[in-house]
Amino acid sequence: MSNFCDQTIVEFIGGSGGNGAISFRREKYVPKGGPDGGDGGSGGNVILLADGNINTLVDYSTKKLFAAEDGEKGRGANSFGKTGSDLLLKVPAGTLVIDHETKEILFDLKRHGEKFVVARGGRGGMGNTHFKSSVHQVPRFAETGEEGQKRIVTLELQLVADVGIIGFPSAGKSTLISRISNAKPKIAAYPFTTLIPNLGVVDMKMLDKREKGSFVVADIPGLIEGAHAGKGLGHKFLKHVSRTEALVHLVDPTRESVEDFRIINKELAAFDERLSKKNQLVAISKSDAISAEDLKKFKKDLEKKNPSLKGELHVISSVTGEGIKELVFEMYERVQKWRTAREKDLSAQEQRLEQEEKVFRPHLEKKKFEVALRRTKKEA
Repeated sequence: MSNFCDQTIVEFIGGSGGNGAISFRREKYVPKGGPDGGDGGSGGNVILLADGNINTLVDYSTKKLFAAEDGEKGRGANSFGKTGSDLLLKVPAGTLVIDHETKEILFDLKRHGEKFVVARGGRGGMGNTHFKSSVHQVPRFAETGEEGQKRIVTLELQLVADVGIIGFPSAGKSTLISRISNAKPKIAAYPFTTLIPNLGVVDMKMLDKREKGSFVVADIPGLIEGAHAGKGLGHKFLKHVSRTEALVHLVDPTRESVEDFRIINKELAAFDERLSKKNQLVAISKSDAISAEDLKKFKKDLEKKNPSLKGELHVISSVTGEGIKELVFEMYERVQKWRTAREKDLSAQEQRLEQEEKVFRPHLEKKKFEVALRRTKKEA
């Protein structure tokens, strides 16, 4: 648990700008040299960079203050101060940057490589060179540099995964993700084995050499009845379901409770109504753990209690591999449909923005000039 952190409060400070210099030219044979104070350098920015290779905010759970470099002060001979270096900090892709006081979402670092300037550096002060005039030839003052922006923000991680695996504790989520992906979660036969969400990449070539795609899955731990209200561990991790496009809902037949499916969906809706409307693939797990007769009865009772599941249920075993390939291919098919739809939406948005925000470049446009001659009366 100590290596995972999905929410923390941090203070970021941009670098302060350097002061402008008060200086006058002093050289041999140059009497009454004028002002030559240079400008101070601007302070560095604090920039957050989304990195898809990180899945925890643990680096920000102990250190709470990050500041960029200050700009240097100006010098004589119109020498400008050095600009402070920017401070680039990596955070997991899927990190929300929230103003701690107003609770306003400042930025959502969804994709790998996205950047956000969370605290801007202050502007450097102008040297006394800028203030000379015909009536004020000896300015003995300069500007001080501006202070860097200070921001206290809440960093909240919502894991970026294509598919989320949900279900009661010990429903087989960790075993399934270890079977179909490169994730190696801890697996044991007791409740709440999984204490943090596990991410894994499913490489479709492992199932079919003709396939070249991949997608990311996450198992969401600790969902039980009352999770949305803080019971168990689920309330801490329900937010990680929000970014997933599809959900794989595992129902454990060894619990002998067809109500589990309804209870989990009720918790999703209570936490966020949008979660209950996400696409779900429902699978009865651990088919190897009960007899064929009991499995058939459980499936029939589950369909009777939930008519929408009739003909849609998968029956799987992560131990024997039964039904795994079919389930993964359906997961991949849904992810592909979502990605195609998303690309279309992004393309449409870009076209709309181009139409709404036309950029005029008169210096690049070829203009035609017409010359007209007009007869006028000659003045006497």
